[in-house]
Amino acid sequence: MKRYVALTCEALARCVYAAAAAAPHTVSVQLYRQGLHNTPKKLHVSLQDAIDMVQPGECDAILLVYGMCGTSTLGLTARHTPLVIPRAHDCITLYLGSHQRYRQEFDAHPGTYWYSLDYMERNEDGSRVALGAANLGMMDAVYEEYVAKYGQDNADYLMEVMGEWRTHYDRAVYIDMGLGNGHEYEQMAQEQAQRYGWLFERKQGDRRLLEMLLGGDWPEDVFLLVPPGHTIRQAGDDGLIRVEIAENNGE
Repeated sequence: MKRYVALTCEALARCVYAAAAAAPHTVSVQLYRQGLHNTPKKLHVSLQDAIDMVQPGECDAILLVYGMCGTSTLGLTARHTPLVIPRAHDCITLYLGSHQRYRQEFDAHPGTYWYSLDYMERNEDGSRVALGAANLGMMDAVYEEYVAKYGQDNADYLMEVMGEWRTHYDRAVYIDMGLGNGHEYEQMAQEQAQRYGWLFERKQGDRRLLEMLLGGDWPEDVFLLVPPGHTIRQAGDDGLIRVEIAENNGE
C-alpha cells in the first residue's frame, strides 16, 4: 500500500475526500483556501511551502489536486519526493473529468459562469462568486452592496448601466458531482442566468480524474510526474505542462 499526501483546494473538498476514502492507498488530504486562486503568487508560495514541509520518506508521492490555475502551479519544484499533477487548466477540468471535455465546453461557450456545491458552500461571506469568474464575482459583490444600500430595483438599474462586462458571458452552468444536496446553489445559478439573460445548463460532473489521481493511476497523457529535483513548466502543446531540471532544488 502506497502513502500519498494530497494538496487541494477547498473547491474540491467533497470530491477529494470521496476519492481518498475509496482509494486503495493511504491518502492524507491538506485543504487550502479557494480564495488563494485570486492571488496566484500566494497560492504558489503556499503549495511550495507545503511540498517543502514533507519529510523524506513520509510518503511515496505528493499529489497536486490542481490545474495550472493561472500560473499558480508553474514553477513548483519536487525536492526529495515526486509530485503528480493533472494536465489541466484549472479545477473545471477536474470537475468535468477530462481535458477533452473541458476543451469542448470552452470552445462552445468560453463565457461560462460555473457553479458547484463544493465551491459555493465554502465561499466567504455567502458571496455568489462562481468558478473561473473572478471579475464577475467582483460585480456580484457590487450588486449585493447596491441591493443593501438602494434596494433591488435601483441595484438592477445601476448594474444595467455598468453592464458592459456581461457581454463576455452567455451561460451559467451548475455541475452536479453527485455528492451532497446542491439544490440551493443550482437555483442560484438559474437565477443568475435569468437575471442576465444567459443560457442555463445543468451538467453531470465526473470524478474520474480525481479517482485516478488519488488511486495511483497516472497515465502520462493525463498526468505529469515530476521527479525529485525537477520543476513544473508550461508546455507549448496540448500537454499543457512539462518538467525540467530545477535550477535550485533547495537541498
